[in-house]
Amino acid sequence: MERVEQMAQAVKQKILDLELDPTQPIDEKALVRETADSLTLIQQALDRLGKDGIVEKRRGRWYVSRKATDSTMREIFEVRMILEGLCSRLAAERITNAQIETMERLLHDFDRVLRTGDNKALIAVDQRFHRQLYEASGNRFLARALDDMYNLIYRLSFFALDRMGGVRTNVEEHRNILAALKAGDARSAENLIQQHIVHFQKMIEEFL
Repeated sequence: MERVEQMAQAVKQKILDLELDPTQPIDEKALVRETADSLTLIQQALDRLGKDGIVEKRRGRWYVSRKATDSTMREIFEVRMILEGLCSRLAAERITNAQIETMERLLHDFDRVLRTGDNKALIAVDQRFHRQLYEASGNRFLARALDDMYNLIYRLSFFALDRMGGVRTNVEEHRNILAALKAGDARSAENLIQQHIVHFQKMIEEFL
């Protein structure tokens, strides 16, 4: 039973780290390949997680439970709201002209990618914009924490790519955030980034 518990904890960690797509059945054979263990042990581990409500069985297949996905998303976005708000306040006070120019070029990239309808490319531009914002805070520890957080957000976004519809409003919010940074308006920058995060969270929740 100890091996089953160890495997259950390993699979649970993959779920918490968003390494398993919550919109698709869990690929048990892929877990066997990744862990170099038996299918029987994987199935026993999933049974264990099912009793804890981490996974659930639908039509004979295991899925990450909505409860587990919602809990992970809530934790991520709670922390992101605080840290990215702080980051934007600092960036409004410390951003350089060169960083502003880089972010303005990224706004043009947003417009270009929107015309192509390539959501994967859109997320890549979004990531570069936010990383530039993190750098503009002038606090490398905050930037590192936010970059780790964004990687989790990126995974969530990637799972929803094929269901993403109109995102122009979300993109336009970046333009307003940059305007506040250029004006040195720390309070507005914080409020705008937090509104942006809330809107994005709601959008992801609809997809997942």
